This record gives sequence, structure tokens and C-alpha cells, in this order.
Amino acid sequence: MKITLARWRIDSAARSATRGGTKKTLSPRALGVLLALVESEGDVVSRNALLDRVWPDVIVSDESLSQAVAEIRRTLEDKRVIETIPKRGYRLSAPAAMGRPQAPLLPCDSDIDLEAHALCLEARGEMVRCGRGSIERAEALTEEAVDRAPDCARVRAERAIALVRVHTYWSERRHLLHQAWDEAQAALARAPDLALAHSALGYVEAMAGHWGAAERAHRAALARESRDPVILHNAAWYLMSCGRRRAAITYFEQVGDLEPSNIKGYLLAAQLSREAEPARARRNAERALQRAQARLSVDLCDPRALSAAAATMALLGEPYAACAAMDRVDVQESTQAIYHASALAMIGETARAMRLLEELFDHGWRDTYWLDADPSFVALTGDRRFQRVRQRLAA
Repeated sequence: MKITLARWRIDSAARSATRGGTKKTLSPRALGVLLALVESEGDVVSRNALLDRVWPDVIVSDESLSQAVAEIRRTLEDKRVIETIPKRGYRLSAPAAMGRPQAPLLPCDSDIDLEAHALCLEARGEMVRCGRGSIERAEALTEEAVDRAPDCARVRAERAIALVRVHTYWSERRHLLHQAWDEAQAALARAPDLALAHSALGYVEAMAGHWGAAERAHRAALARESRDPVILHNAAWYLMSCGRRRAAITYFEQVGDLEPSNIKGYLLAAQLSREAEPARARRNAERALQRAQARLSVDLCDPRALSAAAATMALLGEPYAACAAMDRVDVQESTQAIYHASALAMIGETARAMRLLEELFDHGWRDTYWLDADPSFVALTGDRRFQRVRQRLAA
């Protein structure tokens, strides 16, 4: 068996690990432990299971297993490659690719095309603005980027993320997850160690409800890059979607901390923590409002800042100020309508909130996870129109 793991090429027959000009040898016991962990595909393998497999018919202490794990970490020059799960066992912190060509692995960004990357950055900007037509422009920009640089792993990963967002928020009833999954796989095939590619795959798997696969992909992404706001946002969305709200809030706060102009991270953290942690919700709402006001001081008509200001003012118990901010921006044909719907539901404007939600659903908005996570929408659960929409989405 030939495996690629943490940039090392491992040949089980030769018991060798090779990277660049460096070649090392693994002991039979260490190799046996490593193969058992590889075959588990990221799941935890108990100490007893490893002992039974690698030391059959031999009575040894746990120390023998600990030494084999230490040897693998030492050989691969990475203490994080195998994660110790207290009282349970071990698992790989990064996925292994089996049967890949033995060509040298390129550094993650060595295949970057500057013009294609610029198109992807422009697409990110469109998705952040969320204005009228922004999602469609982001999709077109990433498509152009892939046409220009089809072998660039980073571009393919950006395309996958854009497709998930189109599928989730403005699909016009198109189903794009299969295409997004193909793009994420194409990125991983070209750069198995690219954090953004693992994050993109995790984003796709989470939207499809494949929680185990999503967990493994996001773990792999964060093991490689823990301070990229896009990677943290994708992980936060996954955690929120599968009900791990407290961890999601922390990740969204990190997104806000890392990007000085980012409003969304603090806003989402405030919305998710409103009921369970009101003091934390208020703190994050105030941070988001400060950033929205800073943007409005430069552009009084900034639609993203106005929408965020409306949502944060509703969170801070200022319904009149929230309504005034909402009246200053037209969110029709825009995914920003979700923030207005949340704010309206929070201040008791149920009919107006439902009109915005129905418009979003007509354009293919599919984020049922957010409907369940945002406490503002709890007030709508008894509304028949809301129930019909929720049933359509569930179907």
C-alpha cells in the first residue's frame, strides 16, 4: 500500500516514509499502527483494537503502543499527525490519500494564477456585500477563474465554496452540491495539503448533512491553517448546523477578530448567543454595530452596513432605530433580506418578516439550519405561512 500523509509518501511494503530528499524507515509495529489508523478514515481507534491488531497473540503493555505512536510522530516530524483522544484511543488528524502518483507534492500555492486568484478575491467581495445580484456575480467570477486556471487547486476550492453559497442562498431552484463536491475533490487531487480545499469539502458535506465526513474535512483544514477567516467561517457554519452552537459562536467571534472590517462574524455570534448568553450576545452586537457605523461613516448608503445596523439595533432592544435603518435600504432581490427578516421577527413585525422569507425561498434559499438556529425565528413557528415554507424546505 502506498499512502500520502502530511506530505510524506509512505510505502508499506518497503516500510519507508519519503519527503523530498529525506527517506526514513518505520518499524513493523509503528507501520501496523499507522495502517490501522489510515484504514479508519479519521475515526477513533481504541487502544485495545490497536493492540489486538498489531500485537496479536502477544501480551504487551500500553507503553508499547505509546512508543509506536511516538515513533510515527517523530518519523513524520509532526506531533499533530496522530491525535490522542483521552480514554478512547487515537485517530489521524489529517486524511491520508492512498494510491496517489509518486510525483513530488507541490507547495499549496505554487500553482497559483494571479489573474484567476484576483477573480476569486473579487467573488469573495461580492459574497460579502450580498447586494442585488451579488451571488450571481460571484458564481460567474469563479467560473471565469476556473476557465482561466483549471489546474489551480486554490481556484477550484474557491469555486466549490461559491457554488455551495449559491446553492444555499440564491439557487433559483438549481441543485449545485454535486458540482461543488466535484470542484472540492479536484482541488484536493491537485493539492492534498491545501487547507482551503479541505474546508471547501467540509462545507459541501455539511450542507448535504454528511456530518462525519464534514467533521473530518474541517479538522483537516484547521490542522493546516487555523487563522484563515474563510476556513473558520465554514467550520463555524458546520458546527452551527449540527447543533454545536457554543463552539460555533466562538468560531464566528474569531472571524470577527481576524478581519477588522468584518461585521458578519460578530453579528452571527450575537444572534446565536441571544437566548443562552445575553451578555455575550450584547457584547458581540455592540462590536458589529461599531463596525457597521464605521462603514456608514464612509458610505451612508452601504447596504451591508445598514442591514447589519438594523439587525444589531434589534438585538440591542432598539426597535425604532432598527426600523429606521431598514427603511434606508432596499433588500429585495438580495440575500441581506435574511437579516431584516430576523430583525423584524425579533421586534414582532411577523407579517413583514414572512414576506421577506417567502421571497428568499422563492429564489431558492435553502439554509434550514439557520432557521432552526436563529432564536428570532422561534416567534414565527406558529405562523401557518412559516410552517408551509418550512415543510417545503424539508421536502
